[in-house]
Amino acid sequence: MRVILFLCSLVVCSNLFSQEDTSSVKWTSEYNLSWDDFQGEEVVELNLSALSKIAIPYTFTSDGEVDLTIELSTRFIKNDSWYKKGEENNVLLGHEQLHFDIAEIHRRLIVKAILAAQFSAENYESELKEIVNRIWKEDYREMQDLYDAETNYARMFQAQINWNKLVADKLVELNEYNDTEITVTFE
Repeated sequence: MRVILFLCSLVVCSNLFSQEDTSSVKWTSEYNLSWDDFQGEEVVELNLSALSKIAIPYTFTSDGEVDLTIELSTRFIKNDSWYKKGEENNVLLGHEQLHFDIAEIHRRLIVKAILAAQFSAENYESELKEIVNRIWKEDYREMQDLYDAETNYARMFQAQINWNKLVADKLVELNEYNDTEITVTFE
């Protein structure tokens, strides 16, 4: 199995990922990725077996005085995710699924941080951006890199099993932050 690279991106948008959207898969505990979800064109020059692109798009609205409502979800971007034909297998697919699950952990950590933050009419935009950037661009990236290093991109079977359990436990631990729409009141 060749080296697997996981790319992430933060997407800030208002209508890019609607309920009717078929270009992405919204993370749910009931859905597991399939090779059919990897619809991007293979990049032959890259020495990779698969590439997943995952985003946490979010939108927010505020009355500017009292409330801030935020919607955010974890999305697997189909057209930017691909695999090399002939190299696909269940181990590799499970490894990619766990990247998706790790992204969901970090979306929940963002929700947790938002609920703990002290937003005001003056700081809500910058505070929200700081929370998302810190957790998504730093903490998330760090965990993804550690996951790939410790599992050697799914080659280390026992390490992969350990990570599967760790991620499943963390999702349960953060279940109270599962909401994709939250409203906070300004201080």
